[in-house]
Amino acid sequence: MLARSAAQAAKKHWAKPTQAEEVGLGTTVLGVLGLVVFPLSLIGLLIWGGPVWAVLAGLAALAVLIAWLDPFA
Repeated sequence: MLARSAAQAAKKHWAKPTQAEEVGLGTTVLGVLGLVVFPLSLIGLLIWGGPVWAVLAGLAALAVLIAWLDPFA
């Protein structure tokens, strides 16, 4: 009886999903892209101006914020 419950516990341990790491990696990539795009959009905003560069800077800042507040990390 004890051996059977140990085998069942081992099966449950191996059956756990590991998707949290993949989600954390995706938000890390999102944050890195935000860190790359944000300075480029600020340079574009300074040189050419316009609402497109401002929106791009805002989206990049939002991506960095989401990666920083990542609940899966």
